[in-house]
Amino acid sequence: MHHKVSIIISSYNGAPYIGETIESVINQTYDNWELLIVDDGSTDETEQVVASFHNERVRFIRAGRIGRNGRIKNIGLDNASGDMIAFIDHDDLWASNKLEVQVRALQQYPEAGFCLVNGYNFKEKGKPVSFFYQQQDGVKVDNVFLSFFQSRLSAWTQTLLMRRECLQAGRFNETGLFVDPEFIINLASHFKAVIWYEPLVFHRQHQESYSTVNWIPCHQQGINIIEKYKNNKMLPAVLANDALFKSHINFGEKYIIRKEPLNAISHFLKAWRYKIFSLAPFKKSMKAILYTFR
Repeated sequence: MHHKVSIIISSYNGAPYIGETIESVINQTYDNWELLIVDDGSTDETEQVVASFHNERVRFIRAGRIGRNGRIKNIGLDNASGDMIAFIDHDDLWASNKLEVQVRALQQYPEAGFCLVNGYNFKEKGKPVSFFYQQQDGVKVDNVFLSFFQSRLSAWTQTLLMRRECLQAGRFNETGLFVDPEFIINLASHFKAVIWYEPLVFHRQHQESYSTVNWIPCHQQGINIIEKYKNNKMLPAVLANDALFKSHINFGEKYIIRKEPLNAISHFLKAWRYKIFSLAPFKKSMKAILYTFR
């Protein structure tokens, strides 16, 4: 396996976690890689933590404060020299064989442009809270574009290894806050995928994580993606409406947890527009009111 893998980390004030993340890359059993850490103007000790590794394959790129994850990752792509590309967030971890498994998978299935693996969420290292997929072994090679809208696949860039030629499909959107799903779904609209169900990526859950802080634009971006593919006819209307229904229901549920019943009810009613015979939005609206004032 001679392929060089460029690994891109987009970092911002990741000093408490990025050391462990870098260690999980350095400990990979596949060793033909470079690590590009593109820093979004951190004001903490991130650069000092990176420098402490004294590893010539680890490169720190000062991007200045941009505040757009897509732009930061595109800077990484501009500097990547590998013929395969992977991504990991500054607070997440990889199993030691993650790259080895994915490089081998793409060699075994040359018809596929990219590979996704399973993983789990955690709060304490080594203690899974929930897995991305219930299935934890086996492999699937197919066109998986529709699977993302059927809640069968998750679009985490941490789980991705892609051939460099996949960039012909397009790079990261530089305007939105949460652009990873859009990038991977776009890949899936152009290339077949290998889905490797072994859990090899570990996503750290904490209050300062990007997805936690930006949960509202994250949900809204997901809705925008569904509407985009519905409008350009790439997504069947029935499937799109089902996905939009579920998205607004999930959005509303998040607002219930935060005791914001009016916002919750707003999204439950938006969900009802896509399934007018469903009683679920009305039941959940009552739940929002009762939960908030109990």
